[in-house]
Amino acid sequence: MQTVQSLKDGIWNLPNTVTSLLGSREDGGVAADDHNNNAATTPDDGEDGKNGDDEGDSVSDDNGAAVAAIEEQDIGAESMANSLMSVEEDILDRSHAIPFGLIREQWQLVLDWDASIPEMEDAIGKCKDLVLRCEDDSEEKKWLVRHLIELRYRLRELQDVDSDPDALPPETKVILGHHFVANRNNPKYKVHCDHCSGIIWNVVQASYICTDCSFAVHHKCIRNVIRICAHVITTERNLPIECICPEIGLAFQKYTCAECGCQLSCNTSTAVTCFGLELKAEKFNAVVPRLCDYSGLYYCTACHWNDTSIIPARVVNNWDFVPRKVGRASLQQIRLLYERPLINLEARNPRLFHFIAGLGVVKRLRTKLTQMKRYLAVCRLAEEHRLVRDTFGGGSRRHLMQSVDMYSVADLVGVENGTLPEFLRKAHDAFERHIRNCVICSGKAYFCEVCSNDEFLFPFDDAAIACTRCNSVSHRACYARSNRSCLKCARLRVREQQMRNEILDAANGN
Repeated sequence: MQTVQSLKDGIWNLPNTVTSLLGSREDGGVAADDHNNNAATTPDDGEDGKNGDDEGDSVSDDNGAAVAAIEEQDIGAESMANSLMSVEEDILDRSHAIPFGLIREQWQLVLDWDASIPEMEDAIGKCKDLVLRCEDDSEEKKWLVRHLIELRYRLRELQDVDSDPDALPPETKVILGHHFVANRNNPKYKVHCDHCSGIIWNVVQASYICTDCSFAVHHKCIRNVIRICAHVITTERNLPIECICPEIGLAFQKYTCAECGCQLSCNTSTAVTCFGLELKAEKFNAVVPRLCDYSGLYYCTACHWNDTSIIPARVVNNWDFVPRKVGRASLQQIRLLYERPLINLEARNPRLFHFIAGLGVVKRLRTKLTQMKRYLAVCRLAEEHRLVRDTFGGGSRRHLMQSVDMYSVADLVGVENGTLPEFLRKAHDAFERHIRNCVICSGKAYFCEVCSNDEFLFPFDDAAIACTRCNSVSHRACYARSNRSCLKCARLRVREQQMRNEILDAANGN
């Protein structure tokens, strides 16, 4: 067994051994060439030495000085090349998010943090010209608009410092749409940096957090941030992704991470063997890709932490609330869209209202609440008692009584677990109690147009129906008995015809 294990180790280390042997052979060849060159020059030097030792010494000194000068030039050129490569890598790191069509303009757009006011103004002018030349809804134009906002913000900071050198620098740092402020809170749980994935120790490390998307970052990593603020992305898109996991494949991504651009590899354990020895990807330092179920893109382990979230597209299309793994950028976008009423569910998937009973209940209750809003909006007593504000809170659920069609992801989750119908029933009962007992609201009740009953009717009553044209209310049974025709609308049509006849008679002199 020891012999077999040593054989495997030797086979695995065979490439390194061959490489070292080739390197030593090349070094030996170079040394041999130098020795041959020296040997070829010694006879001449010897002959010259016979003629005169002083001349030979001067020639050898000149050769040594020339070799030293060449070596110094090589070292200087190598250091200069390394410095240029480091500068280029730094610029590419800062401008990683720049679209491919704007690579040529990055030297005029992407500025260092120590840029002056004239340089900033020139970059703003160049950016404005490019915005006007780009096509609408293109990635280049979106990036330019974001970068223009950042440049203007930085210019304003420089102008403030220039006008008042003693003024304190602003606490907010704007980078790629993020509004970073110093994080002075001490959370009770571990917080990781969204850029380097390291733990943020708030006691000994300074950190920043974005006020828009909660992007946390070390102080040392803040200038290397490459992820665009999720608030900017959701504002531009204004809708969650409608397709279920729109995967494009690793080949389309050129086997790189969709965010940081690092190399990815799917070969976790390949079938390639060498003398029965499996070649594992971990030994090649390969990064296993992780699929984001929301965006359909592949990410590395630093940009995808295996966080799980409900996918809006799966909820709308399949009524599927199973959490799935998403990347960090997608998780921040979903959190920002979670309570926004952006989904027109009946237009996207109307068949859900036939299969999900809770959706029908919610739609009926929301229809009644929109009818009650007409009474509560003009009632002075309801405003004094803060009835609507206390019922719906700060405003995250105001859309439930303002419209019937729009839903948020939180609303659909509430339909699934039953909390939303219960909340709407409580709001309906509170509003109905106020309208029936309030002097102002009860004075706006209706009487049935068909029967002679003195019962007060409201549009939100179960036994009543409102006309879509004149908003008059009547009993459902009476409305069906009158062949579904509104008597008030008929009277209005007769009156309108009489007015037209009177106008024509007056014009004809009758």
